[in-house]
Amino acid sequence: MDDPLAVAGLVRDLIGRRLLAVTEARYWYEGQRGGDAASLLDFWLHFEGRPTLMAHGCGEHLRLELTDPYPSYDMQEDGETRVGPAREPDLLATFVGRRLLDASLVRGYTTVPSVGGLRLRFERGDLMVASLADQWVLRHGPVPTDLRQYLAVGSWLGAEDDGGRPTRNPKADPW
Repeated sequence: MDDPLAVAGLVRDLIGRRLLAVTEARYWYEGQRGGDAASLLDFWLHFEGRPTLMAHGCGEHLRLELTDPYPSYDMQEDGETRVGPAREPDLLATFVGRRLLDASLVRGYTTVPSVGGLRLRFERGDLMVASLADQWVLRHGPVPTDLRQYLAVGSWLGAEDDGGRPTRNPKADPW
C-alpha cells in the first residue's frame, strides 16, 4: 500500500490497540547477522484485534501490507533469511506489550508525496521507522537531526481535543 491517505487510514485504525508481537525477517551470513537496522529486511506488527501488518522498505518508500510473515529461506552460499520473533536488545522488541497512543506518517525523500516511514507513539516512548536509501532507520524518539533534511514528519493522525473528538479530518492530507 503506497497511497498516503490509505496508509494513514490503515495506521489510524491501530491507534489504541496493544502491540502483541513483532516478527522480523533478518539476513544472516555464516551463522551471524549484522546490527539491528543493518540485518533487518522486513517486519510484521501484530496488534490486538487486527490483521498482521507487514512493513517493507524499498528505496525511500515504506510499503505496508496486511499479510502474514513469510517462512525463513536459505540462499546457499549467499546466506539465509531467518524469520522469527523480535528479541531484545533489538529496538522493535522493546515496544511489544505497549499500547499505540498515536501515529504520524513520515514523508520520504522523493519528489512526489510518498510514505517513507512512520512515527509511532507508544506508552512509554516513540518509535521512528523509515526507509532511506534502501536502509532501515530505526530510532527511539524523533527523527534524528541529521536526517531531517530527508525525512519530514507529518501531523499526529489520532489527535483529539479535550472532549475526545478528532482534531483532524480523517480524509485530509496526512502531511
